[in-house]
Amino acid sequence: MHPYPRKKMKSIPILCILVFLLQTASCDVWGGPSYTVVVDPGHGGAPAAGYDDKWDPVTGKYLSPYLYGMRYGKYEEHKVMLDLSRRVHYYLKLTETEEGWKEFEKILRQFSDQKEFTRIRFRSVMSRDEGWEKKGPGASHPDVNEPFRLYDFPNRKNKKEMVPGRLSYINSEKPYLVVSLHMNPAGPGNEGGMAAVLAPGYSTFDKIRGIHLKNAPDAAFDALPWSDYWLINQAGWNRKEIAIADTWVYFHGFWVKKNMKEPWLEKNRGLRHNMIQWRYRDPAGWVEKARKGGPGPYAMKYSQFRAEGPFWEREKAAPEHWRREATVPGTSIKFGGDNHYASDELMRYVQYGSRKLDAKLAKDGKNAIPEIVDPFVSTYSLPTLVNAVVAYLEIGHLDVKKDRLFILNNKDVIARSLAAGIYSLFAGLELKPYDGPTPPASKPLNFKRYEEYEKGNYFNIVTD
Repeated sequence: MHPYPRKKMKSIPILCILVFLLQTASCDVWGGPSYTVVVDPGHGGAPAAGYDDKWDPVTGKYLSPYLYGMRYGKYEEHKVMLDLSRRVHYYLKLTETEEGWKEFEKILRQFSDQKEFTRIRFRSVMSRDEGWEKKGPGASHPDVNEPFRLYDFPNRKNKKEMVPGRLSYINSEKPYLVVSLHMNPAGPGNEGGMAAVLAPGYSTFDKIRGIHLKNAPDAAFDALPWSDYWLINQAGWNRKEIAIADTWVYFHGFWVKKNMKEPWLEKNRGLRHNMIQWRYRDPAGWVEKARKGGPGPYAMKYSQFRAEGPFWEREKAAPEHWRREATVPGTSIKFGGDNHYASDELMRYVQYGSRKLDAKLAKDGKNAIPEIVDPFVSTYSLPTLVNAVVAYLEIGHLDVKKDRLFILNNKDVIARSLAAGIYSLFAGLELKPYDGPTPPASKPLNFKRYEEYEKGNYFNIVTD
């Protein structure tokens, strides 16, 4: 007999147990590791007139036109990337069943001679499954871009109701990995290629803030590993000026004027971390404080800004350093963290797979396959504002013939290569011999440290 009477346990509905298990990445009901992966085909909305995204609660208006994406002749980025994404999604979903896994193993055997492959299951989710033309409203309808906006926005028929945008939706799925697929326009003299899209973390922006406030010499910018890759998106500005403008967008939402002395009020990008639904929003009442300004996290005077609040606690914490800043041991990645590694690795798998899966592509080599080029760096929303490793790829340039033909004619090869690369990011692969350019490292990401983060599983706590 026990020395103390045992308490009668309340029965727990079986549905609750199933929900709990399904939300625990490494303990799924099937008995093995399961991971959510979001496949994100870029854009999708209509080229609507006027401002139609980035709803700003402070000003009560949209701050940006809807970013329609690249178009070249009859080809549109959002359609081409949707087709490619559907194929990647299809291959990942094969892992959900035993029969499907056998088919997925056939793909892996095209890349590796391993006798056995670690059995994992991907819960693949598409961030969108159609484009605006298939969703109903015409291009002139005020709600045409409702399913495709990046940021949250008020319901047009009930202004008090906020509708989740794509960022909030992605976070609600609690993915470990987001694979975002885009195509880029090429500028004059640009020969094309595929590139990673990266957003630095707090430590880099804090250093640039120090340079701007004269707390560090200008030469400190050139010493940053990011300095050569900053995307120049304003004519007549140099990389350091663009980086300073991005720094203040990151900190308080506004570009800096060309004189580098004051905010450019007409270029308001909003307090973006407060424009989505997640645990890192500022507490209720932040809108009034932001309108008032003054010293602190809403300061418009640069010297008075202080990075305070739940978002800035997140930004200064270890997981964001791992995702966006750190070197990745055992690889060529010296900056940009796991986001850089995942992006670079998937492009390397496309290089490898194109040559292993298609004899003609292997023969034509660089004449047919776009090379990996330097990354694009800015304070991009997606890599910053989701709790997931983000592989954000400009997989080619739509207006460069070689890139365009490669993607249009080889979507299945690319999709299988990406699927194998995604698997390798979780389990690793011993690749077959290869003498082509940019071989994959085939080293799995260290997801365990995110799972064991002191505040809880980093991927799961995002919407607590």
